[in-house]
Amino acid sequence: MAIVKLNKKASLGTAVFSAVSLKLCCWGPLLLTGVAGMSGSSVYFSWLIALKPYLLAIAFLSLGVAFYQVYKKNKLGCGNCETDKPSFFKSKIYVWLVAVFVVTMTLVSYYPQIFNQTEGNEVVIANQRDIQSVKLDIEGMVCQSCETNINNAVNKIDGVIQIKTSFEKGVSVIEFDSSKTNINNIKEVILSKGYVIKKK
Repeated sequence: MAIVKLNKKASLGTAVFSAVSLKLCCWGPLLLTGVAGMSGSSVYFSWLIALKPYLLAIAFLSLGVAFYQVYKKNKLGCGNCETDKPSFFKSKIYVWLVAVFVVTMTLVSYYPQIFNQTEGNEVVIANQRDIQSVKLDIEGMVCQSCETNINNAVNKIDGVIQIKTSFEKGVSVIEFDSSKTNINNIKEVILSKGYVIKKK
């Protein structure tokens, strides 16, 4: 019986770890940049993108094993089986909570736009000549979540009119009012998120 409990815990732990790892390519750079001040740290996590399908498979397989162990019926004729109510961490409710977490992490990883809509700034343009556009080549973007991270961060800058980012092309095109902000401010915000701006 102890082996079954250990397997259940291991399965749920593996499911949670794999689900969290799906977002490590995005959260890792933010942590390293915020805590250790390592700008451009996104390049250290870009290799994780190739592992995402495998991590996803491991997460759901582990979850399936945990569900099987929780819901399987005890063998008939088991005289000394435990009949006490299981603790919360061994209960069906806990397994379902882990399942919801794994599904949520999967959706956040593959469909970030569902949870985080990017909104443009309402900028009052005083002089049309102040409007500038810059195209930045950005290294370290590996998924749509990276696009969302950059778009949301840059959109918070006063004077930014619109931003379009493509992780596939590795570029970000930003339109801004030069009387309110400048290219260096925009670059600093992108660097603070752990990405690298290539020099032309």
